[in-house]
Amino acid sequence: MDAVDVGGDMMRSRKRKSVIQSCDRTVKMTVPVFPSNKRISVCTLLLPHDMMLEVLLRLPIKSILRFRAVCRSWCALFSSKGFCSLHMAASKVLLPAQKLLVVSPTSRLNSSAVYACSPSGRRDDLLLTFDSARNDSVEVVTPSPSYGLTLLFDAAARAYYVCNAATRAITRLPPYRYPVRDFTVGLGFDDQTWNYKVVRLINGYNHEKEAVICDVYTPGADCWRPAAGHVPFRLLQFAISAVDHAVLDKIPPVFANGFLHWLICPSFSLRRPRAAIILFSVAEETFGSVRSPPFWGPRENKRPWSQSEGEHLAVMDDQVCIVRNLRNRTPNGSALEIWGLLDYVSGDWSLKHRIEMFGHIGRALSDPQVVRVIGSVGNCRTGRRIVITTSKHWVHDKFQKKVYTYDPRCQVLQCIRSVTETHTAVSHLTPGSRFSLFEESLAPVHKSDEDLALPSTLAKATIKKLLLQSESDILPMFQCDRWDLVSGGEGAYEGSSTNLPRRRLIIPAPVLRNLHDLI
Repeated sequence: MDAVDVGGDMMRSRKRKSVIQSCDRTVKMTVPVFPSNKRISVCTLLLPHDMMLEVLLRLPIKSILRFRAVCRSWCALFSSKGFCSLHMAASKVLLPAQKLLVVSPTSRLNSSAVYACSPSGRRDDLLLTFDSARNDSVEVVTPSPSYGLTLLFDAAARAYYVCNAATRAITRLPPYRYPVRDFTVGLGFDDQTWNYKVVRLINGYNHEKEAVICDVYTPGADCWRPAAGHVPFRLLQFAISAVDHAVLDKIPPVFANGFLHWLICPSFSLRRPRAAIILFSVAEETFGSVRSPPFWGPRENKRPWSQSEGEHLAVMDDQVCIVRNLRNRTPNGSALEIWGLLDYVSGDWSLKHRIEMFGHIGRALSDPQVVRVIGSVGNCRTGRRIVITTSKHWVHDKFQKKVYTYDPRCQVLQCIRSVTETHTAVSHLTPGSRFSLFEESLAPVHKSDEDLALPSTLAKATIKKLLLQSESDILPMFQCDRWDLVSGGEGAYEGSSTNLPRRRLIIPAPVLRNLHDLI
């Protein structure tokens, strides 16, 4: 029996029960049926817990957000850390490639829009719009997402936003301390509490007790607070150099492996620095460092600032990388080198990629003032491609921005997006970026009243049923007290729950097809 067209066969009988054999287990599906113009009680579908979980993990986030209205136990399940982490891991495997997140001005004066576009350049999908001080003042701070979350900055209003583009959720952070000082901001995620943290490193004044101040914002708070740990004295000069590098060259920190990473600029030191990266543990709120890479020679601090300012950090396949700016350099030729960090303790690095500046690649990447590697897209099956953004100053407040993908296997550089942008709030002719990688995630952006009121015991009980039961147990997949049939569309059942007024559930045809194939 076709799982999609089951409604047509059921209308010819008053009630039908079917038992389908699945390997050595029996799945029972009972469907009471009445004429379409009357109210009915929709079936209780019994499935093994592992099969039910496999179906739910394959649902798109849009469907999961809709299915939260089914019952309180499902709402608790879809908001739990266990399910969200499993769904995110499944999305990375099932999705063929990541998308690009783009912040763009709208036709309205005080509004900005967030789009998702494919590297193939087919079309842009509007995800959300939000109010801003000016439609051209919003920048993307984080080049790669942290568990699907992106940090945005409104340069005109001096305000930060945390955005989950997949769930269309966005929240504005409260005002921060010391707005006129030099500071840098990063977004990290604590997988122990399943909450994000926004961290600010601020350079202090000479007469102050702390040379570098660290503030942290966590969701649900109404203000920023000091971090639990302070910058150790042995790392103070490195931290000051990291803040200066981030402010002058628009080099944001990156998040990976539970740490925020700030790159130190050697040109700001009197001698070759012993450390290359300042670390901040998001969970413990403590500081550390990573040793200097081998390509930083004894006279690395004597290198011209025009060369060291282009070095930046990127995250590729969950590995932190340093991108070396070797454009227009001799005698080794012009290139971009990407070095990956192998071990945090030993500080070992290895050369992952070297992009030679010749032919079309040299013409595209040698001329722009700003060249940034923001990550990679694709997988082992489709092939990994490096994503590179460029910015070239034209005249006054006009900048030409381009996004490229580079295939290391065949050494092909392809432009996937080219726009001319206006930046009215630009310092040092280095505008902020409006591009980031897009990643699907159910990570929360803020704690709503509904989330706070939801009992944690209910979520734990639901997760225990799904994840900890033995294989011999059978769970109901769509179990609710009573449903009213509203309309019967092709390949979908639509209903509303009597105990959840004004709530509607749509079971799409792909879900039913997957369910039929699994059985």
